[in-house]
Parts: sequence; structure tokens; C-alpha cells
Amino acid sequence: PHQTEVNKYLRKISLVKARNILRECLDEQLIEAIEQGLISSKVNVLIDFTEHPYYGKRDDRMIKGTNRQKGTNKMRHYLGFSLLSRETHLYAGLEQVAMGQSKIPIIINFLDHLLSLGFELNYVLMDREFYRAELLDEIKGMGGNALIPAKQYKKIKQFISEYIDGKRGRVRKYKFSSAPGARCRFFQHVYLIIKAKRGFSLQGVKRDYKNGKITLKDVQHRLFTIMTTEKPKGKTSSWASRTSLFYRRRWMIETGFSDLNRINRRWRSNHDG
Repeated sequence: PHQTEVNKYLRKISLVKARNILRECLDEQLIEAIEQGLISSKVNVLIDFTEHPYYGKRDDRMIKGTNRQKGTNKMRHYLGFSLLSRETHLYAGLEQVAMGQSKIPIIINFLDHLLSLGFELNYVLMDREFYRAELLDEIKGMGGNALIPAKQYKKIKQFISEYIDGKRGRVRKYKFSSAPGARCRFFQHVYLIIKAKRGFSLQGVKRDYKNGKITLKDVQHRLFTIMTTEKPKGKTSSWASRTSLFYRRRWMIETGFSDLNRINRRWRSNHDG
């Protein structure tokens, strides 16, 4: 159908019904993928935000402000989910996020739904936007392991400094907790893996720092840390390399969003679609 017909139909149904239709379609896709052997029951989950420009007249909690879109300062904000298994990448969920709405319950509900379909969690890959001890605790309780960049807080910077000075190794155990003032505090033991940013190498950064070519501040800009709830397996150095390399797969969901935006023509309308 043409986008105009789709918009007319969507204006006749509720948001709840639209979500249910999407959920049924995506579930059918996942079940068929398993039946055809394209994916296994143990999957990696990729989570990220995406936004679509809004050109209509609505001004409520479902429409947010933005300065990143052309021709409008409004957008719809979505939380996207995809599965990665056996080199197959499939979209598995899309939820619109209202202004002021917490993303954690949305993520937990989606992961619970996957488990109800018979899936098992391997890695759950996320960006720094999802840096919450509560979320990591929930994922671990579901049998999965979170893989997420750590924010450059004072303690993390200290770990990098100790590594670059040769005092400690590349992998560190760390107790990640909620903010002291949080209503409910969560704690999760995680492992931090120090990794060089693109264009640099760990040995190269250490060598330049030792030779006085760069400062500690430069080091902090060239290295970052990945946090995981998974315990090291086998040789720690090999595990760290495999795990940090696998995190690159997270970018697949952003590439997928770009492809969808390119394939599907933007629809400018004063009505909701």
C-alpha cells in the first residue's frame, strides 16, 4: 500500500493496537528464522535509540524536540532492538519512547518477551546511554551478559592510569553500583576491558606515553573501557581481545537504521502516520 493509505489506517487504530500488530509481525519473523535455521535459540541482542523527524502539529509527550533533523525541530524517539545469531541480523522490536519515560522497563519487558518465546540471551550490547546498574543486574538475572562502554568516571580513569603505568593489567574487576542517592540501590560485579580507540593500539599508546610523546590526558582520549558482566574465560588476554572485538557488532543496528531510512522515503504530513 501507498504511505497515504498506511497513514489513514493508522489514524483509525490506537497506539496499543499498532504496537500489538508490530509485535505479532516481528515474532512471526523470529519464529520462522529459527525454523529455517537462520538463527539459533541463543541470541545476542543489540539495543539502540533512533529518531524520526515529525512534521505534524501534535505537541504532546510522544513528540520530542530535536536539532538533528532537517526542516523540523520535532521528532519521534524510538528504542530499537535487533538479534544477532549465526551471522544473521534481524530486527526484533521497536518501541516509541515518550518524554520523561524510563527506558529500563521497556528493555526489561522486551527481554522478558524474548525469553517467553523460547530464546536464551548471550550478550546484550548497548551504548553508554543505557549505563545503569539496575539494567545490568536484570540482564544477568535473565541469564545474559551485558556488554557496554563504561563512562569515564574518576575510578575508570584511575584504572587506565594504572594500566598505562604498568601497575595493573588490561582487565579489572569492578563493583558497579547505582548512585548513592538512588531510591533502590543495585550492585553488580563487572569486568572492565581497556581497549584502544580506532586508529590506535594499546601497545602504541603505551609506547608513546613511556617515551614522553603524549600526556596522560592524551592517553585518556585514546583509550576507553568496555564493561561486561561475563567472567573471563580461558586465557584472560585472549578473552579480552575476543570480547572487545565482538562489541563492534553493536554498530550493526545503527547501520541497519541508516539503511531503513534510505530505503523508506520520508513522509511529510500534518497527520500522524
